Amino acid sequence: MSLWHPRFSHTGAPGTGFSSLFRMLDDFDRYAAQQLGSTQGSTSVTTFSPSFDVAEHAKEYVLQGELPGVAPDNVEIEFTDDQTLVVRGHSERKHTEGDAGLLEAPEEPKKIEAGGGSKKGTAPRYWLSERSYGEFSRVFTFPAAVDQDRVQAKFKDGILDITVPKAEKRAGKKISIQ
Repeated sequence: MSLWHPRFSHTGAPGTGFSSLFRMLDDFDRYAAQQLGSTQGSTSVTTFSPSFDVAEHAKEYVLQGELPGVAPDNVEIEFTDDQTLVVRGHSERKHTEGDAGLLEAPEEPKKIEAGGGSKKGTAPRYWLSERSYGEFSRVFTFPAAVDQDRVQAKFKDGILDITVPKAEKRAGKKISIQ
């Protein structure tokens, strides 16, 4: 009988590798930034880095990014040079009633005042906050020239699809001497 029982096994799952380790490191970085920000009274803007898949095909590159809760109007896509694409934007923190991630602080006993009104705690207390919000920016540099005029972007169900066609290879041109 073994005393060691691993919780997760990556031996039979191809391609899983170190993804859980990287996710844990990202979570720790986010936690450390929140803790330092709250103790130093920082007013810096919260940032996050959305996940993207980038695939190269014969005639194009396809980028697919996860941007749940981000409105298409809050996303900008631009080329900063011939081969560098920047995707940036922002997401606002919104909690709705019945949100599983939002737990309110215990209510204070109601105090009856002269006007007959009552006071209640107004600020929620978060027990867990894992959703990404704030500003984001991702930079993608392509290894070869791309056709910026034919780039297409679609946004559906929180997934941003960007198709970047490769530039036509120019044939050599012989120059005659006059």
